[in-house]
Amino acid sequence: MIYAISDIHGCFEQYQAMLREISFSSRDTLYVLGDVIDRGPDGIRILQDMMLRSNVLPLLGNHEFTAGVCLPWLMDEVTDQSLAALDETQLAALSEWIANGGGPTLRSLKQLSREEREDIWDYLGEMELYAEVEAGGRSFVLVHSAPENFAAGKPLDSYEPQDLLFGRPKPDAVFDPDKLLVFGHTPTRILSGRNSILRRETWIDIDCGCVFKGGQLGCLCLDTMEEFYV
Repeated sequence: MIYAISDIHGCFEQYQAMLREISFSSRDTLYVLGDVIDRGPDGIRILQDMMLRSNVLPLLGNHEFTAGVCLPWLMDEVTDQSLAALDETQLAALSEWIANGGGPTLRSLKQLSREEREDIWDYLGEMELYAEVEAGGRSFVLVHSAPENFAAGKPLDSYEPQDLLFGRPKPDAVFDPDKLLVFGHTPTRILSGRNSILRRETWIDIDCGCVFKGGQLGCLCLDTMEEFYV
């Protein structure tokens, strides 16, 4: 079976519970549609678990994108002194990352060796922006966020990365009728008032606000369209 989840945001226990809930095995494939890290406490721990699983396929989220910008400056031992040595541009980027929930990830990185930090950076650098998947007789496009500037027939690789990382779709948005767009980034409660997977004719939002009060981690089986929650 092929599954998709998104926006785990450092919630390791929910991530592990979801793997149990779907009885995830070596015969299955799990796409993680970005934002594994930040806000919650254990994003690095989740990434390290994912790195050991060849059938867990990560897509880039805006939080991984931001972390990837900052990580090259943090390859050596992360100390108060090394952070104080950053220039104004680096400090501004780091401050923005922390303001958007990067603090727990930075604290976890400080506990890693240089080799471990480099492994994380390499893993982030390998993440694709989107994936096209066939399952259950349907065609899917998996991506972190839905582009606000969607144009019918426009190839996905012609969009800017920011379009596929930071977009906020409107509830009445319409996308490609031949390829169901599956994304996260925007918690479904913002669009529908509920913390559950939101389906429309041409798109599905699977960010159920796991890290937020009252939220949950949602998972969609692309073969059967069954929904799972923990």
